[in-house]
Amino acid sequence: MSRMPKRISVIGRTPIVDEHYMPSDLQVVSMSKLHKHVGSYYGKIVKTLKEEGIITKEYGMWKLREDLQDKGIAVYVTGRMRCFYHFYLSWTPEGVEFIKEIINHRTQH
Repeated sequence: MSRMPKRISVIGRTPIVDEHYMPSDLQVVSMSKLHKHVGSYYGKIVKTLKEEGIITKEYGMWKLREDLQDKGIAVYVTGRMRCFYHFYLSWTPEGVEFIKEIINHRTQH
């Protein structure tokens, strides 16, 4: 992460982790693999998170709601693709549990 320019070390208050220098103790689940951990399909997860105001899409990338950005439930994983960086919202184990609770609560009501 030290090689990343300072101006992109966080997005909002959500931390950014370089995929090539990922700390060994950091476990994250990408949006596209979230369904395997939550027990629902991708479209339903995204729809629910959007309806609950948890995520929004801005400039082609998912953005976490501001009051959740520093709660340790998500990070942006980044890496360089040719001449630009890409950023993917990924969820920590706490974030996966948070999403499971939301999905389960929605299913029960």
